Amino acid sequence: MPTSSTTISAPEAGPFARHIPALDGVRGLAVLGVAGSHLFSATPHSALEAAIHNTLAFGANGVDLFFVLSGFLITGILYDSLADPAFFRKFYARRVLRIFPLYYGVLAAFAIAALVLGLHFHGELLSLALYLQNSNLIAPQIRSYAGPSPLPLSHFWSLAIEEQFYLAWPITVFLLRKKRRLLLFCCAALLLTPVLRFTLLLHGVNFFTIHTNTLCRADSLLAGATLALLLRTDLHDHALRAGRWLFAAGLLASALMTALVAFGLVTQTSTSFLFILAANYSAMAAISAGLIAITLRPGLISSFFSIKSMRWLGKYSYGIYVLHVIRFAYLEEPIRSLIQLHLTPNKAAVVLLTGLLIFLLSLTAAYLSFNLYEKRFLRLKRFFDYRAHPNTAS
Repeated sequence: MPTSSTTISAPEAGPFARHIPALDGVRGLAVLGVAGSHLFSATPHSALEAAIHNTLAFGANGVDLFFVLSGFLITGILYDSLADPAFFRKFYARRVLRIFPLYYGVLAAFAIAALVLGLHFHGELLSLALYLQNSNLIAPQIRSYAGPSPLPLSHFWSLAIEEQFYLAWPITVFLLRKKRRLLLFCCAALLLTPVLRFTLLLHGVNFFTIHTNTLCRADSLLAGATLALLLRTDLHDHALRAGRWLFAAGLLASALMTALVAFGLVTQTSTSFLFILAANYSAMAAISAGLIAITLRPGLISSFFSIKSMRWLGKYSYGIYVLHVIRFAYLEEPIRSLIQLHLTPNKAAVVLLTGLLIFLLSLTAAYLSFNLYEKRFLRLKRFFDYRAHPNTAS
């Protein structure tokens, strides 16, 4: 792990920086949280089971951690490469090579299945192909899919947000260019986004429409962007030291809002409840940004995220995220039946063993996909390197 000074100094930031292993571990934590919330879902029948259920459900906020991490890394890359004459070409080419092969590979598999097996997905595949699955522009939002044929891609809503961010944010960074202007933009958005969510909720907009909308989730992406920009100013040391306080404040705010609802102090029909729904995303953004700042400083947290197993999970996190819900949709019932028949009828044990086995299968699939398929495209990144390639350098 680089020292604090090498991690945050402006000349080594972004595409010119050395790799920060601990951030791979943070990505590993995010995918563990999301997978846990999907693979171990069950109705609790005791206080212990309820506590475990709530802990796993909290893992769904790993999506926010992904968003903040994306905002942090992408903004660093974009800002540090502003002087590159191939600014847009290199950025978009590298994103395409990283994201598209697996994403469109999955869509192609469902399209082929539709042709061969006579499945009907209506306009959903076209919506997914254009990264519009978090909107109703072509088909109903993917989270609301209720078509005649199974399409277990409800989790792809977050990929639409990421891709829409990748499309719009480089243009914004290129036009604003200066750190001060970018920071003012980010700070304004961080203040206005929860106001937008609250206003929409107040006017009866569906919660999941807000949950999956890019503008309504922009504060998570821009919290990471703000941190990346601050680390390129004279305030970098202060920003890193403030990480623990930001993390604690976000965690405290989230816990307080959860308690107010859980103990009935705020009813689900009140304006206060809508405010909590709107503000909780901001708390998750603060927690995630604080965690990243803490990770960038030497210490126990950084050491934990730098261990090989966490970095390994982070390396394959994209594949795990894409594939685990698909595996769960098709394998849950047969695996549960086998476990109940041959191992144990205990429902809690069945849920646990099923979830673990599907996670291992998803991890294996992600590993094979990366090394046998995606890697072939990733090798092409060398033609879009931010540094001069040895074979082309003058």
